Order: sequence, then structure tokens, then C-alpha cells
Amino acid sequence: MVMSEKTPVKIVKTLKAPKEPGKHYRLLCMTGKNKGLSYFINSKRIVMGRSDKADVQVLDGKSSREHAELALVGDQYVLTDLGSQNGVIVNDLKVSQHRLADNDKIIIGQTVYKYNQIEVKKAELPTVVDDEDELEEFEEEEEEKTKKGKKKPKKKKNNMVMILVAVLAVVFLLPEDKDSGANRKRKGTTLGTVQREKIALSDPRNNEIQDKDVRDKLRAFIHRGQREYREGNYFRAIEQFELALILVPNHVDASFYLRKTRESLKEYLKSIKDKAQQDQDALKYTSALNQYCAIISFLQDYPEDERYKEAEKQIELLEEKIGLEKGEFKCY
Repeated sequence: MVMSEKTPVKIVKTLKAPKEPGKHYRLLCMTGKNKGLSYFINSKRIVMGRSDKADVQVLDGKSSREHAELALVGDQYVLTDLGSQNGVIVNDLKVSQHRLADNDKIIIGQTVYKYNQIEVKKAELPTVVDDEDELEEFEEEEEEKTKKGKKKPKKKKNNMVMILVAVLAVVFLLPEDKDSGANRKRKGTTLGTVQREKIALSDPRNNEIQDKDVRDKLRAFIHRGQREYREGNYFRAIEQFELALILVPNHVDASFYLRKTRESLKEYLKSIKDKAQQDQDALKYTSALNQYCAIISFLQDYPEDERYKEAEKQIELLEEKIGLEKGEFKCY
């Protein structure tokens, strides 16, 4: 196993396997605000919890400050509940201690992590760990469970035959309704806190979309974008809404949601910057550095973004103020 004394957990926003040969242990966040982040464990013991000092910070209101620990025993990690208030679930079972195996699902509150053991052979080219589809499928399954609630009891076969006969009788005996379905309204969903009640695919421009595949893809892009928005994954949401607009240019709802998502992203980063400035003015330099690091972490895939560059500049100024060498303060 590749270990690093400086960083107990390496956090990356990618599904690619590490380049270094050896055995790597990873936690992949499947839901919540940190969805898509990979936590590579480089220490014999790490702590998961709500505290900002935890090695893996769980941004979940039902998480305790120090919720659970992962300790290396032999060549496997053992998860132990640290007396948390709401407990830990592994693969649908509540546990106090569990020896983790590849692909185990760890649930803290409403946040789900997938545990993996990744073997990288010498001179092996880095490969993509194919979890992107699983992330999407996992979210779809969870939403379906929420919508359906309790399963309806299965009907007996003889009842189904009677119902089928009745339906056929109605079809053949009743006069044809030429306007049937013409004025039906489609239901939609909301985009987080945005005050927009429906997706409203009844818009005239949407009714011109005759291709069923195009309509289905459009709904899928908007649906995923809304879900990413609700979870605070603004860049992922923007990507989905932009794909919708590539598919159907000038689509009313996709344009609306894209604009609102960009506004929310701007407000979110501004709130972090304002907090950093307040800490800086109060001479809380370490806290200010952490705030600027949060901006850099959030924008790590967009280093050309002006907000990323500004955060880097402020970190350099703060390093100088507290007597650190340039680049000495590491964000991640």
C-alpha cells in the first residue's frame, strides 16, 4: 500500500485510478454535497465525521462530529462506530464494527460512500474506475424508492383476466374520442429552491419535438441537472443543462435552469469569499486560508477561472503575513 505521512487522506475529484503502483484504498462519495469526490486513504487510521478536523468530512446533519473510524488491520480496513448518535450502516445492516470488503456501501445519515480496493500494477497506464454510471443509477434508484414508497400488492391472475376483458369491452363499445389526450398536462419537478413550479414540457416549442428519443433525452438531462443543483453540484448541473440546450437550442426550461444555476454558483462562491474576508479582517488568518482553499477545491477543475486565481493570490498574501514561504500552505 502507498502511504504518505503528510496527508492521511488525498481528496480528488476524479474517478481515475492512481498512477502509483500498489494497493490503494478509496472511499467514493455517492450522494450529498461531496458527491463524486474520491478519498484515497494514506494512513493506518482515519476518522469520518461532521467536524472540519475529520479526515473525511461528512457534510450531513445526522453525522456526529467524530462518527466512525477506519483502521488498517493486516491488509484490510476495519470500520468502527465511534459511539455516534445515529449509527453506521454497511450494506443495509447497522454495524458497530465491520471488516470492509471491496464495493461495500457505508451509510452515515443520508450520505453514502462506496469502499474500494484498487490494485495498480507496475508500469500500468492509469485507467478510469467506471463508477460514473453507478453514481447516476444509485441516485435514480433512491429517488424511485422515495416516490413509490410501499409496494402495491400483486393482483391475482383471475382478476387480471377480468380487468382485461372489461378494458377490451370499453375499447370496442364506446365511441372514439378524437380529442383524447390532446389537453393532458405533464407533471414536472422543482429545481431546488428556485421558484419555478413545473418543468412544463407543454411549452409550444417543446410540442414541436416529435422525436420520442429526443424528448426522453431532454427530460433526462433536465432531471439530472435539477438533482445536481439540489445537491449543490453546480458545475455538474450546468453541464447537464448545457447538454439539454445542445440537444434542443433555446429550450425555455433548460435556459431558465442554466441561468439560475450560474447565479447560485456565483452567490455560493461569493459567500465563501465574504467569509474569508471577514476572517482576514479579524486577523483569523488560518480560517481565512481555509476559506480560500475551499474556493480552490471547489474550482480545482477550472484553474483558469478568475475566482480561482484570486483565491490563489489571497493565499500568497496571507502566507507572507504569517511568515510562511510561498506555496507552503497546502490546500489539498
